[in-house]
Amino acid sequence: MSYKTILVSLNDLQRNHPLLEATAGLARDLEAHLRAIYVIPAVEIYDGAGPEATIFEGNRQLFTQAEKSVRSAFDSARERFGIRGDIIVIDSTWPDITGHVIDQARLTDIAIVNQPPGESSFSVVGRNFVERILLSTGRPTLVLPREGRTSFGADVVVLGWSGTRESTRAAFDSVPLLKRAKKVEIVWVDPEKNYPHPGSVPADVLAATLSRHGVNTEIRPASTGGTEAGEALLTVVANSGAELLVMGAYGHSRLSEMILGGATKSVLRGMKCPVLFSH
Repeated sequence: MSYKTILVSLNDLQRNHPLLEATAGLARDLEAHLRAIYVIPAVEIYDGAGPEATIFEGNRQLFTQAEKSVRSAFDSARERFGIRGDIIVIDSTWPDITGHVIDQARLTDIAIVNQPPGESSFSVVGRNFVERILLSTGRPTLVLPREGRTSFGADVVVLGWSGTRESTRAAFDSVPLLKRAKKVEIVWVDPEKNYPHPGSVPADVLAATLSRHGVNTEIRPASTGGTEAGEALLTVVANSGAELLVMGAYGHSRLSEMILGGATKSVLRGMKCPVLFSH
């Protein structure tokens, strides 16, 4: 198996250059087709205190004016890396662009986005954009950190495993990337918490299965030591020098919001290398 169609979202204007460099490089290495999506949002209308509504056109103007430069940056990366690709520009009737990205991601092998900006930062992609991508597409999502390593090439990969549906999806959705690594460390954090008898060597059957795909695995036990599971995984990544983390994305929808689990939220907040999530 491999990724033959990769989707990249280009609405995070300040981070498009490193995102395109990393994504085009991955598409070249995998001989994949790179599809970019860029959405021009509609104006935002707010109910005012008086009889008239307030109309905010700033985002629409910003993305309308930036369309030409985004197209140029994508075409330049495609030509420089010698890859096949196309860009979809959507003139949305909604101010929230997320639904359009979700729809396109469901038609591809994997989606690639940037790590969410900090709480105090202006988010050009809308509230809960990354969370909704992780939990709604049904496809694996690669997230590029805002600080730290920005390449998807990895000699050492940490694979977070817990025997759950989400971690199972992540393990097998990531096989094209795992096969490229020199070593994949399978890390099961505190397996005894959820499995009274996880086996003498937890995750040994998974290691054997992945080895049949040509993945060089190593089982590495880990303990939270009183910390949260996501933080424990980030500590393993830092100590091992891993360049990619693979893990399940945990969460659920509540009313109109996507609520992430603690481990997923802490990794999204503290990641310093690319992370592949599957839900």
